[in-house]
Amino acid sequence: MTDQHAKKQADSSGGISPVAAAVTGAVVGAGVAIGAVVLSDEKNREKVKEVLVNVKEGVEELIGDVQKHTEAGKDKVEDAVNAAKDS
Repeated sequence: MTDQHAKKQADSSGGISPVAAAVTGAVVGAGVAIGAVVLSDEKNREKVKEVLVNVKEGVEELIGDVQKHTEAGKDKVEDAVNAAKDS
């Protein structure tokens, strides 16, 4: 009966059910605990730093590629606009 009451209450108030909130809290808590254990070891911290550096470099490379493609696209659009103006 309590579960039905909680469900009705959650449905009527537009909130989340207490069970979903409890499960979400447990998952977040477990993630924080695992993160604390992993980062407590120097080797693991170095691995995390290495991964983050690689991700940063990859993102910077992607940004450069996007900028190049944007420049090329911009030139094509300008050419098309100029051609349309001329005709």
